[in-house]
Parts: sequence; C-alpha cells; structure tokens
Amino acid sequence: MIVMENQFCLKDERTDCYSVMKVVPVKNYLDIVKKIYGNRGGIEGQRDTLKTSTAIRIRKRMIEDLKKGTVLPPVVLGMVVPDDEFEKFDPSSFDALCESISEDNISIIDGMQRTTALFNVQDDTDLSAREMRVEYWIARSTNNLVYRMLILNTGQVPWNLRRQIEVVFRMMLREIKKEIPDMKVWEVDDKMRRKAPGQFQANEIIELFLVFGSRKEKIDVKERLADEFTRLDFIEATSERKFTQTFYEFLKLLFRFDKVFGSYVCEDGEEGMGNRFNSGKKLFASQPARVGFAAAIAVHVFGRPGVHREDQKERWKVIRENAENLLDRLEKRNSADIGIFLDFTTLNEAISRSSGKVGNFERKFFLDAFKVLVEENFNLDNMRACWRAY
Repeated sequence: MIVMENQFCLKDERTDCYSVMKVVPVKNYLDIVKKIYGNRGGIEGQRDTLKTSTAIRIRKRMIEDLKKGTVLPPVVLGMVVPDDEFEKFDPSSFDALCESISEDNISIIDGMQRTTALFNVQDDTDLSAREMRVEYWIARSTNNLVYRMLILNTGQVPWNLRRQIEVVFRMMLREIKKEIPDMKVWEVDDKMRRKAPGQFQANEIIELFLVFGSRKEKIDVKERLADEFTRLDFIEATSERKFTQTFYEFLKLLFRFDKVFGSYVCEDGEEGMGNRFNSGKKLFASQPARVGFAAAIAVHVFGRPGVHREDQKERWKVIRENAENLLDRLEKRNSADIGIFLDFTTLNEAISRSSGKVGNFERKFFLDAFKVLVEENFNLDNMRACWRAY
C-alpha cells in the first residue's frame, strides 16, 4: 500500500487494477460527475428509478441524513487508461492523470444513488465545506471494471444487470471501434437505422454482450430472481481477464459473416415475394439470429450456465480458426453461391412455423441452428442442416 497525503493506493492483483482512495470536497466530486454525464442526457438518464416503497424510504432517509452531516460510504469511479499509462502509473501523479483522461473513459460503477442524493441535497444545503471519500478503480480494460462493478453491487438494492453494463458501455464502445474500425455502432441519439451489413445499434450490442456472458439466448432482466442468477453467471464469465477481448473477437466474426452474407443479392422480383429472409443482409439484421449465434458460441466455449470449463482458451481458438476458414472460403464466392450456401428457402419454411411468443421461438430456433454450425466445425456445404435443427 502506498500512502500519500489525503490518498492511498493499493494494487489489486486479481483484477489487475489500481485502487486509489481520496478525500475530496463534495462540490469537486459533483463537478466531475456533471462533466462526465453532461453529454449523456444528465445523471438521471443513467439510472433506474427505484420505485418500491422501501427504496423511496431509504432514499429520503439518505437525503435527510446528508443534510445533518452524515458521511456516506465511498463512491467508486472506474477509469480505463491506455496500456502504456497503466504500466507507468505513479500514485504521485494521479491528479495529473485525472485531468488528462477523457470523460468517456470514466464512469460511476458504485454509488449512483448516493450521487443522485447529493445532487438533490445541494439544492437547499450548503455543501461547500463538506468532504467525501471517492475510490478510483484504474484499469487497462473495461472487463476488469465490469467484474468489479458486478461484485460491488451483488446483494444490494441493485440496478438490473443491463443497466450496470450500460454504465461502462461508452468505454467499451471506444474499444470496439478500435478493434473493428469498419463496424458502425449507433447510439440512440444518433437516430440512425441499419441500411447495410456491418451496421448495429448500441443497445443490440449490449444485449449480445449480456448473452455472451450469461450463455443464454433469453435475458429477462425484468425478473429479479432470473436477473440475480444471470448476474452470477456474468460474474463468473468476467472473472476471466480476457473475456471482453474474446467478445470483441466474436464481434469481428459476426461482422465478417454479416458482410459476406450481405453480398448475396436476390434475383429481380424475389425480394418482393413476401419471404422474410430474401437477401443476405437480412440474416444478421435479425437480433434473434445474432443472439442465437452469440449464445451457441458462448455455450461451446465457456460451458452451460453453472459449468466452468478449464479449456476455454483452447476452445475459443478452435472456433475462431474454424469460423475464419469458412469465411475465407465464402469471401471467394460470388453472390449466387452465397445464396446457395445460405439456403433461405429452407430457413423461411422452417421459421414460418412459429406460434405464441415469436421472439422467444426465434431465439431458440437460431440457437439450435448455430449450435449445429459450431458442432460441425463450420465445415458445411450449406446451412440446410442448421435450419432444420429446431
């Protein structure tokens, strides 16, 4: 432990992070938060409103206690820094690091309710002389911050899992753009819709991340008990340091398949025949198809929920190589040959049998389909066997 005036620093060897605890003026902290969230619709847009009677009573009590001078538990900020800055990190230069880091690389990973209460209190209470503790978690990747955040929030009155991932997604998005510069990922405020392969909505990528980590094709974050089990599965996945990197590599495969399938353009008049899948770009325009692809690969690599596989690295290496071999073959084919490989005639016939909850049916349908592709080592002449698997 390194102790300095008004701060101390610890190295977390488990998650490869630095923990820096500082005592700061409340006003300075709130100014930082305003700066971080000023371009994200304000802090209110970053949290779920707690509506239960218990939560409301706790919130009111917190505000009243703050007015009387109570000291809250530390708020935790997560910071992602480049590898070179992480390697040469020096606690004595921490303040300079804080000033230089982009706001997009800082997020509140524990303490959003306390922060919101502080904002409420400052409207009618002088906080100029008040101080608080802030803990900074400094990491070289968002994976470690996701793991820390889920651990910190387990057992509390939590945000749901999706909200927690959304907190650090802005930082993840920067990493995705670095890893896959040609992939277009639009946020809600961009008001853009997919017009070509390789274009995705940010909320769809967040769901794929949840699917990949939980190894389930259906994420029911509205169900509290289901969400708690999913959270445990996700903690297990993110405990592996390379988890987010594996997810980014999965996105690369998804992006390449989306692009190569998109080269299939149907014959004149065929697109208007009423079939849902009538051109190559339509397959991975479907979120259920993307979800099924993600879940099938995740289950094979990481094991079913509740199962831990020691050979994850080797399994992922094999899947990636098999998928890349198929992609290399497909990228040499013309539009008509890609159409033959996709066999949308069989797909449209098979998927039209759905009844009841169509979304759930399609997710399970595509999960079973892509499980066949994985089990066959991506070595198929066409997708007919996949589409007939359900």
